[in-house]
Amino acid sequence: MKQTIYIDVLVGINLFINYFLLLAVSKFLSLPVKRSRMVAAAALGAAASLSILLPEINLFLSLAFKLAVSGLIVLFAYPCYGIKQFLRELAAFYIMSFAFAGFMLALWYFIAPQGLIIKNSVVYFNVSPLLLIILTVVCYFIIRLIHRITGRQAPENLFCRIQIDFNGKSVSCAAKVDTGNTLTEPFSNAPVAVVCEDCLDGIAPRQESGKIRLVPFQAVSGEGLLPAFKPDKLTVMTGKEKIEVHEVYIAVTKSKLGAFSALLNPDLLQKTSA
Repeated sequence: MKQTIYIDVLVGINLFINYFLLLAVSKFLSLPVKRSRMVAAAALGAAASLSILLPEINLFLSLAFKLAVSGLIVLFAYPCYGIKQFLRELAAFYIMSFAFAGFMLALWYFIAPQGLIIKNSVVYFNVSPLLLIILTVVCYFIIRLIHRITGRQAPENLFCRIQIDFNGKSVSCAAKVDTGNTLTEPFSNAPVAVVCEDCLDGIAPRQESGKIRLVPFQAVSGEGLLPAFKPDKLTVMTGKEKIEVHEVYIAVTKSKLGAFSALLNPDLLQKTSA
């Protein structure tokens, strides 16, 4: 027996669910987002759901299509802070998708298991839009509750992008506001941003230039001194604003900082220029 698929229901429900998925990811990773970008990304996912109307395609092409669409959805929805951060966002999107799918399938199984279509990796429920919307909202708040209970919350503006200007040159990189970074330059007490050496190639002054200060630090691995210099300006770019800081030092590290190239002292978000 053939199942009737209503295009308006298919697109509308997928738009709604995709938006809540993207919203859950943004809360999970504390990403600075714009609603318009998330709506556009959700619309892209909803449009891709129309592939359920196409003839059956093989598993490899179906998987490639889903990977390409999910990658584009993530790129549309969130600021791009480099390949590592993109992969982190993509992984979180898949985790949320699997969580939603698990909740939805379990709830739908106990309500009415018939009327489920899976074709070209697209799932279509023969269920009233109102019921599916209610289930989606329930799933979203359950996931948010789990994050809150497990302490997976993070402060707003945790991730950002910075631009460092020095001697007529500038570089930019992905950064994370690190509440554990309380480093300050000893003489001026100015906050310090720790930046990977690779990101500062061609802009950092040489050791013999006389523009280098040594900043003491303590970490789990031990303690030591980091070479640091004062830039002409540091610009912190979040999803909503740009903060220009002049009283700041850039400490250079050879160590890797995970998915980011810089760790910021939280005080930098309070240091705005006139």
